[in-house]
Amino acid sequence: MRFDDAAGTVLANRCFLYRYLWRAFAAEPDDALLGIVADAHTREECALLDGQGGEGARLQDAIAEAVASGPDGLCSAYTKLFIGPAKLPAPPWESVYATGEPLLFQESTLAVRDAYRRAGYAAAGYPHEADDHLAVELDFMATLAADASAAFEAGDEERCADLLAVQRDFLREHLLTWVGAFAERLAGSAGDGAFYPRFAELAALVCARDADVLEELAASA
Repeated sequence: MRFDDAAGTVLANRCFLYRYLWRAFAAEPDDALLGIVADAHTREECALLDGQGGEGARLQDAIAEAVASGPDGLCSAYTKLFIGPAKLPAPPWESVYATGEPLLFQESTLAVRDAYRRAGYAAAGYPHEADDHLAVELDFMATLAADASAAFEAGDEERCADLLAVQRDFLREHLLTWVGAFAERLAGSAGDGAFYPRFAELAALVCARDADVLEELAASA
């Protein structure tokens, strides 16, 4: 595969976006995350999805506005939305959407684990935490995106192409099958502010646009 001169920028943008999304769903927000949210560079990275007036920039603006208008409740919102103890409005595990039941460690979870294994990746919480948590799947994409970018910078375009193919398949078979439904359910949660619902919409947008980007990169061979 031969990439054009813009490929390096695209590959770096993918790394940033997946790592940003991973951090949003991996744990309660801290000052470091809130600083990234407020950074103008983050909006520029999101705008690369579809332009300065596009959906990526709009969602990032909404996330930043949610922080500016009152960050104090974000930690409690994270607990309520993703930990409990009450019923979660939008469970962050693929198996819930694959089965239609609030069940973890199902067949779809094992399929995700197998995808990780084949790529040489192991979830940090294995075997005690479900591998198909949204944050873990985003971390997988971020890790492989970083490896692909590094391979490109090192001139190893064959390895870069192989890593991008793994990510393309993972998007098709896993993230894209449920992240949109997750975002829709989270958007329907009342009284929890815009921060996490807009982050979920951004995750769905990034995954959808990235699938197109990976197809375009493959076509550039």
